[in-house]
Order: sequence, then structure tokens, then C-alpha cells
Amino acid sequence: MNRRGAGPFAVFGVGPENAVILMSNDTPDKPDEDEDWMKYANAGFGETDYSLWDDQPAEQDEAEEEPDFDLNSTPNQLGTHMEEIPRAPSPAGHKHLVRIGTCDHCLGRLGGKKRYEQTIAESGAEIRASVVQRDSHLENARTEIPLCPFCENLYEEADLLADIIHDAIQPYEATRLQLGARIPKDQIAAEEELRKRLGAGGSDALKSGLVTEIARNLNDRLNGKKLVNDKPQILALIDVLTLTVELDIRAHYLYGRYQKLERGIPQTRWPCRACKGRGCEKCEGTGLQYKKSVQDLIGNPLLGLFEAKEHAFHGMGREDIDVRCLGQGRPFVIEMKEPKIRTVDLDAAMKSINELAEGSIKITGLRSSNRSEVVRVKDTPAEKSYTIRFRVMPLSEAEHAVLTAPVDLTHVDVQDRGGKGRKNPKRRNRRGDRKNDHKKPLPAVIEVVEGPSEEELKALKKAELVEKAEALGLSKSGTKGDLIERIMNAGPPAPVMFDLPEADFIKETIDKLAGVKLFQRTPERVAHRRADLIRKRTVFETSKPIIETMPDGVLEVEFTLRCESGTYVKETVHGDGGRTQPSLSSLIKAKCDVMWLDVGDIHAD
Repeated sequence: MNRRGAGPFAVFGVGPENAVILMSNDTPDKPDEDEDWMKYANAGFGETDYSLWDDQPAEQDEAEEEPDFDLNSTPNQLGTHMEEIPRAPSPAGHKHLVRIGTCDHCLGRLGGKKRYEQTIAESGAEIRASVVQRDSHLENARTEIPLCPFCENLYEEADLLADIIHDAIQPYEATRLQLGARIPKDQIAAEEELRKRLGAGGSDALKSGLVTEIARNLNDRLNGKKLVNDKPQILALIDVLTLTVELDIRAHYLYGRYQKLERGIPQTRWPCRACKGRGCEKCEGTGLQYKKSVQDLIGNPLLGLFEAKEHAFHGMGREDIDVRCLGQGRPFVIEMKEPKIRTVDLDAAMKSINELAEGSIKITGLRSSNRSEVVRVKDTPAEKSYTIRFRVMPLSEAEHAVLTAPVDLTHVDVQDRGGKGRKNPKRRNRRGDRKNDHKKPLPAVIEVVEGPSEEELKALKKAELVEKAEALGLSKSGTKGDLIERIMNAGPPAPVMFDLPEADFIKETIDKLAGVKLFQRTPERVAHRRADLIRKRTVFETSKPIIETMPDGVLEVEFTLRCESGTYVKETVHGDGGRTQPSLSSLIKAKCDVMWLDVGDIHAD
């Protein structure tokens, strides 16, 4: 019989009828109980691959014979010649780096042995010396393989690139310099794959290591310039393919306030409508619609002081070309592009600008600024005070109906102000959005056709009355009075005029305008460049108006109001044909012909 198994139990027999379980002599006797013998099998006792119920006894697994070792064969794990090569900083890793022609800079960068205040070239030389000391046959490895597989000998050009950068930045005054490199993507990817396989963990990448090496060479020659990683005044960008350097000269910013003391001057440059800024006879070759602008009056004198190429103007809003800006003035930031000089006596510059402006503008508080203040100036919704003067003229009932026509309030206010307090902040709708598209034109205002009044017809000659009668298909016979009567009866009714309001009623209405919420559709005068929609604006305060009766008997009213940023003040007074509701004209039932408007102050600080 075969005997399989080990331990205190053994199995004898070859068939189920001969299977007997015997207990060895060293096992103590136990009471005869109905116990589950499978718990021993589950515990690992008596395990065997032999089955008592098999017809044939299980054959024992024969140990596989190991094949004879072939000295000429290559193990599978060396198929790529890389898998068994350890990474640096192991000695074998250093040896392989030297063997494949790695330069000293990359040896120091990837070797993992660089000490504090030691350059990567010095560290690489030490690693090479230690490898050659052990394996003298690698002494000429760098000569035999002259191209470094990691940097392609870029580090050998570090001194040359440092010299190019040093010479390029000499004409520019700056205190903050940043270096960058433009390296082909395939070269970066190949170096990264090789570095991760053979270099020490945490080794510098090709680009950062090259920039660091150039910066080390530059440090001693910068003369007051500091190498930084953000917010540079000059960015030197290295092109490793052509070994050239491109300078990105960052702009210099100045903040101040300007007062516009003369009407007819735009805030920024206005290209000539005829030539679109190219220069023509109409604009006398300047390319400008207006020879003067606030931007040029401030920026042109500064170009010479900063030796800059161009300037850009950023204002806290803008006033119309026929509107003066008084009070403290409007905050602005002017951007001097690619300046060679950054240290300028700003008080002297401000004095020079005011003298050259010859009373057209005046600036105050000029100081150095930064790019973030441009965002603040552009995005601050400051309240403004205005002074406006207008003439009170008769208004017809039909014209009043237009001023008070219903407004389509489904197209309201896409300028979300005070977004922090909104319960459901949403993205501003863009042109082309299908849902709630605030950009599509609103319905046109009501047009009321009115016939000529009797006074207007009496002022015409009889021949002109005959022409009107023929146009209306009326008889042209009779006297002038007969013709007037026929035309009045046949044509549209003469307009019914409101009585002119009393001065006290005008004052009372202006006082009640404080706190009123306005609904302002984009005015026709700016509709060509602004989205056609309705904006909600608030009038906060109004002053006691000054009402004067002129020699011709017409009332002229002047008052000051403080309102929300973005309010169309002229339209608040005359109504713009019903585009602004309510308007002062609709409330006093009289035409308000605006004579002039001034920005009294901008409450930004």
C-alpha cells in the first residue's frame, strides 16, 4: 500500500472499501464522539493530492529539469539593455551615465551628489573623476561620444546665452528680470523619459536646469537687477534652436485723475471715419477724427520721458465729447509700453503735461501704478454727480404718449452689479444665446403722425397751400383761407399742446426725482456701438434747481443730480423718445432741450 500524508494522521488503502483512519501511538485517547473530521482538513491537516476514489493512483509531479545554461545566450530582462542598469546616485548608475557620453553639467544635475553652494558642473566633474578612478577605460568617454544625450550640449552655451542677455538688457532700466527658455517639445519629452530612467530622483528638468545655470552666470553682472520668478519688468526668452534671446519689456503704469476743462475733446483717440485711421486729406494725414484727446494730451509728453513706444489709456468710465469733467477729476491709468526709463520725476511730468495742455485738461495725483489697478479702475461702478442745464419748451399730447409708451421689461439689465449679494448668480448672457437673449432689438417706439397747425399753414404762401391741397387730392380753388380750411379738415389733426409748467411745479418734480428707479433703453446716439437693451439705474440725490426766464421768454433750468454709474443723464432729462422712463420731460409734460452737461464729481474713493 502507498502511504501519503504526514502528522498524527495517516491514510492507508487504495479504495473506499479499504480506507481506514488510524491514530498514531503518540496521540492521546479521546472520547468516542461524533465529531466532524473535516475541521482537521480545513485546518490543513492530512492534506494530499491523492484521491482515494481515483481508479488510478495519482502520478507524482516530477521535478522539471532545468535547461543547461548557455553562456552565449542573453537573459530576457536585458532585452532593452536598460532594465538592469540602476539609477543614479548608485555607482553603477554614475558609470552608465559616463559611458553614454553625459556632459559634466548633466552629470551634476542628474547624479544626485551635488552639495550646497556647489555648481552642477563641479559636481559632475567629481562624479566623472570617481568613475574614472574605478574604471580608467571610461576616461575618454566624453571625447568618444561628444554629444550629450540629455541636453545635446546646450549647457555648454550657457555662458554665451548669458552674454547675449546681458548685452540685450543694457538699454533698459529695470529692477526685476525673469528668464525663460523655448525648447522643442520632442526634445523635452526625450530628455524627461531618459532622466526618469537613469537620473536620481528629484533631478532638475532640462529647461529649469538650463535657466538656473544661465541665471548663475548672470547674477554677478546684473548691476541692480534682480532675478525673479513672477511679475518681471523684463522677460528674457531664450530660443535654444537659434541661440537668440527675445526681450518682452513689460509696461509701466501711472495712476492719476484728470479734469477735462474744454468741450469737444474725446477721452481716447478717435480714428478718422473716412480713412479708419490710415491717414487721408480729411484728417490731414493724422488718422484722427479729432486732433486732441485726453489720452494724447497726457500720454504724448510721457512718451519722451519714459522713452516708450506707445501708450494706452484706461479710464473709470468716460464722458461724452461735449461734456466737461470737473470736481476732483476722473481716475485713470495710463500704460507706457516698452519703456526704457522707469524712474521719472512725476511732479515735473505732471507740471509739463498741464502746461502743454494749455487749459484743455488738468491732471492731479500722478503716481506709479500696476496692472491690477487697471482692473480696479475699469470695474469700479462709482457713483457720479452731474450738473445739467436745459430749456423748457411746449410738448404735444402725441409726443407725451411716445414718452410714456409701455416698455418691454423682459429685456432688462444684463449689467449685473453687486454680484456678491445675488442669490442665484448666473453667467452674463452672450450674443447668440437663444434663451433670454438681451441683445436682440426691442420693439420700436410709437410713431404718431401729426398734421400742421393752423399757424403753420397761415405762414405758407398760397402756391404752397395749392401744392398741399393737390397732394391730398383736394380742390385747389378758392381763397387762401378756403385752402387752409380744406387742408385742416382733410389732414391729420393739429397737435394738442400742453400748457407750459410753472416754475414751482418743475422744482417739486425735480425734488421727487431723488430715489426714482429709471429704465433706460440704449440711446439712439450710441446704439451703433452698444447692445440694444434696457438698463435699470437709480437717481440718488437732486439739488434745488435754478430756474431763469430768458429774454425770449423761455425757461432755462439748471440742477445737479447724483446717480448710479452708467446712467444716461441727458436721456434722464429729455426722455429720448420714450427710451428712458420715467423722464423729467414726461413728468413735467414739456420738452426739455439739453443745453450742456458737466460731470461734477466721481465718487470713487
